[in-house]
Amino acid sequence: MTNEMTSYIDFIAATRLLAAQGFNKLDIQCILDLTGPQMRNGRPLWPADQIERLAARAYWLGEHEVAVSLPAAA
Repeated sequence: MTNEMTSYIDFIAATRLLAAQGFNKLDIQCILDLTGPQMRNGRPLWPADQIERLAARAYWLGEHEVAVSLPAAA
């Protein structure tokens, strides 16, 4: 089931978001593999809410959520 309100981000944005939270290259690849890209307008994009939910489980983030701030047009 897809949620039409879900924001999608590209590989570069997802990588930057996760790296800024302290994830290394292997962690980032694992999260992106587990969330899996979806084709949108011919491009692979990742659902931001799924990346946030999975990344928030990292022990070093504690109570802090990983949040994606996207413009409404995204």
